[in-house]
Amino acid sequence: MGLMDILLNSGNGDLVKHVSKTAGLDESSANDLLKTLGSAMMGSLKGRVESDKHDSSGLEDLLKDSKYANMIDSPSEHYNNPKMKDYGDDLLSHITGSKENSINIANEVAQKTGVSSSLIKSLLPMLAPLVIGSLGKSMFGGSNTPSSSESSGSLLSSLLDFDHDGSVLDDVAGMAMKYLI
Repeated sequence: MGLMDILLNSGNGDLVKHVSKTAGLDESSANDLLKTLGSAMMGSLKGRVESDKHDSSGLEDLLKDSKYANMIDSPSEHYNNPKMKDYGDDLLSHITGSKENSINIANEVAQKTGVSSSLIKSLLPMLAPLVIGSLGKSMFGGSNTPSSSESSGSLLSSLLDFDHDGSVLDDVAGMAMKYLI
């Protein structure tokens, strides 16, 4: 199961239903919005992991934190938790690098989907723990050790390198564009 499948199937589809209700969209449109937004967030994270300009050493610890991986199984338990917005805002700094980059993602997704950027901005902190959780679940399967013999750093890079060419940079645009067009 791919990263986007893990994200979209979280809580047996509960995430899609929640976004549908929150955004006032039918479930198909909510699913498309989540694909576009999730792809943009994962694409941003890929760029940060691959870049020599950014320190992504704290990311591995976040991915090992089972609370994020556990959210994939029951995301509804965190939607209304006031601490989760704080967690989400903190995680966005790891995913996008800055508030400005998060706003840029929201604006780009809004332009492509027709959903208001203010609504998308409100979804970012809710979705950030689930993006981290889907990566953690892929890497560690809910435990604190990688599910393969690879080091967790190289496993993360391989998860984010969808075309398996050894570089995640070229995948950033491709992943986002797959759902933005």
